[in-house]
Amino acid sequence: MVAWGLAAAPVWAAAPSPAVEKARGGRGVTLCWASQNNGTEPSPLTASSTGSRACTYDVVSLGNLCVDVVLHLDEVPPLEEVKTIEYLRRLTAQTHRREFWEVGASCNFLIAAARMGLTTAAVANLGEDVYGQFLLDVLKVEEVSRFQPLAPEAFDEALKETLLCFVLVDDRTSAHAFCSRYDFGPWPLLPGVDRLPQEVHQVLRDARGLFVAGCCFDELPPNVIMEAVTSARSAGAAIFFDPGPRSWTFREPERRRALNELLDSTDVVLMTEEEAAAITGTSDPEAAAHAILDRPGAVTQWCVVKLGSRGAVLCSKSPSATYRQHALMVDVQDTVGCGDSFAAAVVLGFTRGHRIPPLLALANAVGAATAMGSGAGRNVATAEAVHELLRREAARPGAAWVSWDDASAGHNEEGCEVAAEALQILQQTLSQRAPKPTASGDKVTRDSWRSV
Repeated sequence: MVAWGLAAAPVWAAAPSPAVEKARGGRGVTLCWASQNNGTEPSPLTASSTGSRACTYDVVSLGNLCVDVVLHLDEVPPLEEVKTIEYLRRLTAQTHRREFWEVGASCNFLIAAARMGLTTAAVANLGEDVYGQFLLDVLKVEEVSRFQPLAPEAFDEALKETLLCFVLVDDRTSAHAFCSRYDFGPWPLLPGVDRLPQEVHQVLRDARGLFVAGCCFDELPPNVIMEAVTSARSAGAAIFFDPGPRSWTFREPERRRALNELLDSTDVVLMTEEEAAAITGTSDPEAAAHAILDRPGAVTQWCVVKLGSRGAVLCSKSPSATYRQHALMVDVQDTVGCGDSFAAAVVLGFTRGHRIPPLLALANAVGAATAMGSGAGRNVATAEAVHELLRREAARPGAAWVSWDDASAGHNEEGCEVAAEALQILQQTLSQRAPKPTASGDKVTRDSWRSV
């Protein structure tokens, strides 16, 4: 599997070519900084406090690309049957029609981020199979600007297969169950990837931010994950970490050591309540967030705990403050992918130095717009849906509001005012992104993926 990039999008080398610069109207690079603001004024600081720098990508995701095979059943078997290697083998041996395929895992984050106007890239493994081809076709249509393989060639059989996650949906209750290689190992799922090629380092050093999902620890050895984090951070990128649904695995001593090393280098941590409890040992969201921020030697500036129908809480280190965003009232259809969509907006706000209250409002709107659809992947929030939600909130007095506490006092902002500012952020980001490539109608082939 070789790299590809989109025409009229950021090119594959660190410096854009003149042709691409011309196609993008001179917007071949963007200025990078990380926010450390107190909710009142933007703060143009880089993650390393060395000033702004030119970047090709707003954010790069590490690993964790898979194809979801969504199977609707009259009745989902008991979990003790679903969570067995025998059941996975039976599912894998069957032929599943393409209409049941959807991209999943970090694809949700990448698609949501791209739809919000960010320039995105993926560093991951995809097999040389029909599922890998399907995933790459989707990412290209969704304007993810680059795919860079973790390994230059598939030197192990495991690298030749795209990771699948079977999503079992009970048609009577809409309950979900999942079955994949992530559950059974052997870990790491991508054996033999013991270091990153130079091409990967080039992409990492050319980004504003690096997004790492907890499932990366199922795919890659901890030293490879830290190699990616160190490479990106040394170039001034901000590091974002979401432990994800398998956060309970970090209770194991070896993974806990790896987690602590990653947290020491992470600027923003995003967790659900359940994940926060598994990582910190406390069920109180604010206490869990402060447990992350107060770790000795940690560089973490923000810790966000997603509370579902109760909104979200964001605790910041410098200055010390706690922000609370109430949830938006929407008709929820499916919560799969909401957290990934939320994370995309947080990355946007942190890397571009936006105020925290409108950033939280934007993130909640992106998550809520995803919840209004069914499923994740290509069904995550669109910019149009987010725009409509924010426009509705901006026009409605008494809408969901943001409050925060800092060293001086407690503060409140009317939801309509914060939503209006969040709407401006979205519109500004969308207006600054590169023009959409003209569709050629041609299928993506491996030859067309080659970097120049």
